[in-house]
Amino acid sequence: MTEGRPAGQQLVLVCNCVHYDVISRATKTEVLRLLSESGARVQVVADLCGLAANRDLRLRDWASSASLSIVACFPRAVRWLFHAAGVSLSHERVRFFNMRTQSPDEITRELMKDDGLLMIEGKSVSSASNRQSSIINHQSPWVPWFPVIDYDRCVNCKQCMNFCLFGVYGLSEEGQVTVQKPSGCKTNCPACARMCPRKAIIFPKYADPPINGDECLDPTTGQEKPVVAGDVYERIRSRSAAGKRFSTEPGDAGRSCPTLDGLRRDLDIPDEVLASLSREEMQRVIRQSKSPSGGGKGDKRDE
Repeated sequence: MTEGRPAGQQLVLVCNCVHYDVISRATKTEVLRLLSESGARVQVVADLCGLAANRDLRLRDWASSASLSIVACFPRAVRWLFHAAGVSLSHERVRFFNMRTQSPDEITRELMKDDGLLMIEGKSVSSASNRQSSIINHQSPWVPWFPVIDYDRCVNCKQCMNFCLFGVYGLSEEGQVTVQKPSGCKTNCPACARMCPRKAIIFPKYADPPINGDECLDPTTGQEKPVVAGDVYERIRSRSAAGKRFSTEPGDAGRSCPTLDGLRRDLDIPDEVLASLSREEMQRVIRQSKSPSGGGKGDKRDE
């Protein structure tokens, strides 16, 4: 998938997504090889998520380029990653290439349609691979797994903020939900995104749409599938077990205590995250799952 056809001097930014295998090593290697052989001059970064979490100033510099091509993952995820770092991407000057869905040959062909425009800040380098830069601390135990919010979809219902146990979300001075502590997020846990009634929360490294930033389209109509708020809560409540606070056995519908299997299945909360929760935190997860509204206390905008 590509978006736009910018004109003028072009900067090619490639994300290596070093912490996850959502993009195969073979694909990334081949993309860089083809770009290098074509004479393209590119900027390679270890992980765009890490740069966004740290609000790296280079993101702003790259976004201000006369023409920018970003070779990474789903365009919606990339756009809102930049936004999370306080950087807006121009619709006219930026185009996206998705290594999760496009082949290296397809990406290279599209880039080379603008023959002679592949430049990197007007400088010459010997190959694509020697222009690597990253602020990721590989000695750090934290992996840049965290949510970004698609504000084109968000209605500020605050369900994500009220559900999250780890202080990831907060409110701006204007009362808008924002991601304020990315490093507080539990690696591989997308539960808040599953709670979101508008599919507004993206985890770029997640496997499945729409949480990974992909558009969840109906194959028959080509339109986005409708959102049915509350489905997740109802599924969890329907798989409950009476008399067992953290039962692992599915129970009859209508009983009051959601099961651990239900939390794992419907919220995709990893076992290691559930195991790390204190008694109080687990009780809060249970309460949120039992609440018809998901426990949100914030005002919801008119739809």
